[in-house]
Amino acid sequence: MSTDHDDVRMLIGAYVLGGLSETDRRVLESHLPTCQECRDELARSAPLAGLLRRAPGMSAPRPRATRETDTDAAPPASPTGLDRLLEQVRAADVARRRRARRQWLALAAALIVVAGLGLGSMLPFRQSTGPSTAFTSAAGYSVSGRATLTAKPWGTAVSVTLADLPAGGSGPFILQVSSVDGRKEQAATWAITPNGSAAVTGASALHLPDIRSISVMDQAGRMVATTRPL
Repeated sequence: MSTDHDDVRMLIGAYVLGGLSETDRRVLESHLPTCQECRDELARSAPLAGLLRRAPGMSAPRPRATRETDTDAAPPASPTGLDRLLEQVRAADVARRRRARRQWLALAAALIVVAGLGLGSMLPFRQSTGPSTAFTSAAGYSVSGRATLTAKPWGTAVSVTLADLPAGGSGPFILQVSSVDGRKEQAATWAITPNGSAAVTGASALHLPDIRSISVMDQAGRMVATTRPL
């Protein structure tokens, strides 16, 4: 604290006892609204001043003169005036505490929101597996099998089981995913198997609701079998 603050603080005891000159009183009263420490000390000192006034043989000290021109000091502060100032001090402190409480509540609410967002990002992704659907063989082929689609954070996992795939020069085969807006993606590829069967799991960046069909293509780009998710 500065020396000026300490000088003003020394006036509090004389103020509550009515022993300040008009000049010192104005200095203190103009300082109080800006200094929480002095307001607290004034609030603590006021009850003691009341007890001293009621004690036998005690009287308010004569106001001191701060300058030669202050020899005609103002009369002591009345209890009513002191009570009024104390009420103002208490009201200011109540308002300050309410503002602090509102700020704390706003901060707490913001932290709850942030924590909720963080918790949401930490929760595991709920995988949604659609029912498996049967492949329909294209004309000239006798392929059979099923496709199962599983939603992932990055898109869709595509698992297929196939039998009676064509042999010879038809392979390698391509698992193709088509979107509802006409885009096509290669989800997997595999070579011809001796028995014409395959169990393959591929991946597509398309999300499950955006997939229109799953198709098996031969190396020439001809459709061998296809299915649509339910």
